[in-house]
Amino acid sequence: MDVDFGRLAINQVIVHAIPRMARYDDNPAPLRLSEVVSPLEEAVRSQLQGRLRGDLNGAAREVIEDPEHSSLVPGFIRSFLENPDTDLVGISQALAIALRQSQNGSNPDGMLLVAECTLGGSRTIMIVKLEHQDGVQASFLESDGKKTFDVQQVEDLMYTSKSRVYKIGIFSRNQIDTESGISGHVADKQSTAGHAAQFFLRYLGCGTRQDPSETTRQFYERATDWINAEVSHFETKTNYTVALHAELRSQSVDVSPRNFVRKHLDASHRDDFLDYVCTDDIPRGGFPKDIERVEKMLSNIQFQFASGASAVIPRSALDAGIASVNQTESGRSRLVIEDDVENVKGKVERGKSKKPQQDEEAAKLDDPESNA
Repeated sequence: MDVDFGRLAINQVIVHAIPRMARYDDNPAPLRLSEVVSPLEEAVRSQLQGRLRGDLNGAAREVIEDPEHSSLVPGFIRSFLENPDTDLVGISQALAIALRQSQNGSNPDGMLLVAECTLGGSRTIMIVKLEHQDGVQASFLESDGKKTFDVQQVEDLMYTSKSRVYKIGIFSRNQIDTESGISGHVADKQSTAGHAAQFFLRYLGCGTRQDPSETTRQFYERATDWINAEVSHFETKTNYTVALHAELRSQSVDVSPRNFVRKHLDASHRDDFLDYVCTDDIPRGGFPKDIERVEKMLSNIQFQFASGASAVIPRSALDAGIASVNQTESGRSRLVIEDDVENVKGKVERGKSKKPQQDEEAAKLDDPESNA
């Protein structure tokens, strides 16, 4: 979905300090939670808004809720977007607590900025996670006796080298789908390729969404690579490949890697397959299928043998039993084709053919009279 982030308008902001928590620290530094929204001067709002608009327009990638993640964050986001009376302070504190609980010892000090915004007229929530090496030096202000954070310090961090990275998640009311859950966009300022960090995606409970034909191509290629690298038994290798082709050519509109392994792979192979094949772009729970980029490869299966022999077999021949594969007692592989032979011909090996001129010159060298 194309989104013009130039229309992003920040209405309210609240900031919480998230000190680093060591993996085995029994007494970690406490969270420093704001109790009211931060005062937002117009100049700071304008600069912050302009910076975030530019970052999102330049690096945002679409994400969608991934049920494989056990994050509470999608529920918080949905509650805020669907209920205009939901308190920004309470939701932001819940988001800060969830962030702290999801961190490990490798996460440095940081801050969490949560903003209530509008984007294209739709109610929107923006979550910005900042990290910096100098520790959380958060100066809280007092507003009606309650603590709040000075947004000017956040704006300064985003413009200076003290902030190593920051990550942005943004979700709008008009992007909630009753079936697939929340969807939105993520931008990661640490990544030069536009890929959001896995940690941040897990925290948000989301995975990236991309062109279904590209996701399908990546799934097919990674699955094929895994089958050829990790499965040594010839019949099993063939069965898995045939099942992969059948899955992609089926009438199903989605591909679920998790369901695929349950139906077609031995139990001992399932976890290894999912660990290798599934990435942020290929969620285990499933993705929309589009075989446009792999359709030609799904009609045939090529067998390449160690001796250099090879054979291309239509998948339909395997399905019909015309071609079969098995493992011999010696451990070698056997491919059997029972059919009527229609044609036999030689085939020039690629890269080995000679040009006619080269052939004539070689003939002259072999003929003594031609050199007399």
